[in-house]
Amino acid sequence: MFGNQKLTYQQLNCRANQLAHYLRSLSVGADVLVGLCVERSLEMVVELLGILKAGGAYVPLDPDYPKERLAYMLSDSQVSVLLTQNKLVNQLPEHKAHIICLDTDWETISHKSEQNPVSGAVAENLAYIIYTSGSTGNPKGVMVTHRNLVNAYMAWEETYQLRSLCTSHLQMASFSFDVFSGDMVRALCSGAKLVFCPIVPLRTGKAICFNAKTES
Repeated sequence: MFGNQKLTYQQLNCRANQLAHYLRSLSVGADVLVGLCVERSLEMVVELLGILKAGGAYVPLDPDYPKERLAYMLSDSQVSVLLTQNKLVNQLPEHKAHIICLDTDWETISHKSEQNPVSGAVAENLAYIIYTSGSTGNPKGVMVTHRNLVNAYMAWEETYQLRSLCTSHLQMASFSFDVFSGDMVRALCSGAKLVFCPIVPLRTGKAICFNAKTES
């Protein structure tokens, strides 16, 4: 859920599969890095899952980050494909990635199969690369494998009794923050509802969350 928008598991899976098949046609597979620079939305989850289903690894690039930081992350990661939105293209720093505008290109993507693809990815392959804050210098890209993510989820499931006690998960962090991946995995892998809290930037440069409603 995001505001008044909702996606069922079936809708989410079908759309992610279509994107995955499209990415596969662009040679996205195991350990191929795909940049993701989009505004906060339900489609953001479709895109993350689409990359994983294609076998690739996503590199989150928050469009609110300073242009210099985005430039460094793009240069350092050398993503081969960049998923973004048409209105953000001119805000991006120079890069060599193949751009896919998910809003204007979705008509083409929507003709792809809704069936689950066979990615060929295994436990040792990358799931995503997350960049540190860079408070002591340039940010460092931390590589997280599918094995890392699955092991973390299994520990969360046992410790928090996710399947029996947690039916709704509130998601507040930026998708460029590692907490986001944990929030998404805990909710979706346990069959729960994932509720995105809208984020409004303040003049101070900080952000607040508001109007987050979950069902008890």
